[in-house]
Amino acid sequence: MANVEILVLLVAAALLMPLRHTTEAAEHVVGGSAGWIIPSQGDTSLYTSFAANNTFRLNDILVFNFATGFHNVVTLSKKHYDSCNVSEVMQSFDTAPARITLNRTGEFYFACAFSSHCSLGQKLSIHVTAGSSSLAPLSPPPPASRAAMPLVAVTIPVLFIAVATNVLF
Repeated sequence: MANVEILVLLVAAALLMPLRHTTEAAEHVVGGSAGWIIPSQGDTSLYTSFAANNTFRLNDILVFNFATGFHNVVTLSKKHYDSCNVSEVMQSFDTAPARITLNRTGEFYFACAFSSHCSLGQKLSIHVTAGSSSLAPLSPPPPASRAAMPLVAVTIPVLFIAVATNVLF
């Protein structure tokens, strides 16, 4: 009877193996190596490029690296984001690194509330979608590897179950 219970646990573990990688949250470091800074004069593309080059999914994490005491991160409504009105914030993060979990789908608006920083371009707007984490590649893999992935996801657990069955019985 103990062998049957062990086999049931192994089958359950094997079936859940492929799900482990699709539910992990991705971390996005805002601004990349530059961090959360005031963009160079006239460079309005730092954060718009960051937003355009990343796919944000439910439960992903944004990491804002900045000099505590010189910058912060606030969340804003679209109206206040567009006008850089940082006096009406929804949340404020004053200590770096600020780690913000994207806990809903839709639009998120961030800015630095220090004087003039938002109007100088230190603001970020992103769109969060539902679905698996953005650890998946940005471009689809070639057709051959796309067809092979489900086969591998099924073959490994089946092989695992077969070996466990031979060992236990």
